[in-house]
Amino acid sequence: MTSVGADRTADVVVVGAGAAGLAAATFAAARSRRVLLLEKKPQPGLKILISGGGRCNVTTTRSGSDLEQQYGMVRGRFLRHALRAFPPVAVREWFLSLGVPLQEEDLEKLFPVSQKARDVLEALLRGARNAGAELITDCSVTEVRRSAAGFALTTNQGAIHASALVLATGGRSYTKTGTTGDGYRFCTELGHTVTATFAALAPLVVDAAWLRELQGIVVTTAEIAVLESSGKVIRTRRRPILFTHHGLSGPAPMDLAGDIEERNGAFLRLDFAPDVAREELDQQWLNMARTLGRKRAEALLPRELPERLRVALCELALVRDVTLAELTKDQRARLLTAVKDLRVRCDRSRGFEHAEVTRGGVSLDEISASTMASKLVPNLFCCGELLDLDGPIGGFNFQSAFATGRLAGMSS
Repeated sequence: MTSVGADRTADVVVVGAGAAGLAAATFAAARSRRVLLLEKKPQPGLKILISGGGRCNVTTTRSGSDLEQQYGMVRGRFLRHALRAFPPVAVREWFLSLGVPLQEEDLEKLFPVSQKARDVLEALLRGARNAGAELITDCSVTEVRRSAAGFALTTNQGAIHASALVLATGGRSYTKTGTTGDGYRFCTELGHTVTATFAALAPLVVDAAWLRELQGIVVTTAEIAVLESSGKVIRTRRRPILFTHHGLSGPAPMDLAGDIEERNGAFLRLDFAPDVAREELDQQWLNMARTLGRKRAEALLPRELPERLRVALCELALVRDVTLAELTKDQRARLLTAVKDLRVRCDRSRGFEHAEVTRGGVSLDEISASTMASKLVPNLFCCGELLDLDGPIGGFNFQSAFATGRLAGMSS
């Protein structure tokens, strides 16, 4: 790691030494380009180090159209070229070549065999260095201007000139890692459109006392959906749900944070028996009541649900102390609603300080999907979270960062 000192000149300057920036610098340098990789923090790749609980979920096992669909219709279509040119299997091979074998875990996730995010970061740094890229840390870019030769950058360590510029500055999530939205300003000043940004993949805040009292409970068999005001389903997730003292966390609720923030709040629908239709469940309960009449209503609920949750659902339905023999049709209907169609209001997530990614960013309409080049500014490239791209939990955002960063590096 070096400092700038006097004015420096490079073929390619990459701003931001996160996942996308490291990939861009590596693949640009591999083309024998003189590459400077600038990082504003003393330590590059801070977000890599803290991801996945310090283990770093590098990518996913999903592929093809299934992989693209995880980002939504518009974003998935934009990412198609990048993801098919550098799919998860290629990312896995790349890391193996860097000395970091990956292993499959639950929810189609791929982690380093060592279970250490630091191994991932050190491999990426080693790959960039071996390709010939030069990393400069503690280098904060304050201004980006177009020049006759390409771009002139003003930094706290002096001026830098480049023929091509790759912006990989990230979004606004986990601001303590350095992602403070600098790239949005640079892109706006260069003439690009930046869409509204929202916290995504963040825990949800739910102001319901009964829910917060379930703090610590994890449910793996439930389904959660975010609804429009009309009741129409916007998105449904069937992944683990964690009850917290703030509301809901875990993969499924966090996947919905961007939708909640975008709409300034919405209703969530919880289904604790998603494999059984309401009518079928009702008939099952009627049959159970005939043979288990002396048992309490809680006996009707799926046994895989934690006891504290079963009790809470019965209390919400006002049948906590009712036996099956005493259970009326209306009481059974209330309990069915609590199990199959429980709705809670969620006005916000815990925000950018707790968000894993940012929804929104540089407009995809202004970026070439095949090169990550700006359609407005010659020799400018944008990649990673800076773009209006976000995916669910499970390695999808690292995957898109590596794939778009690689394209930017190979094209710059």
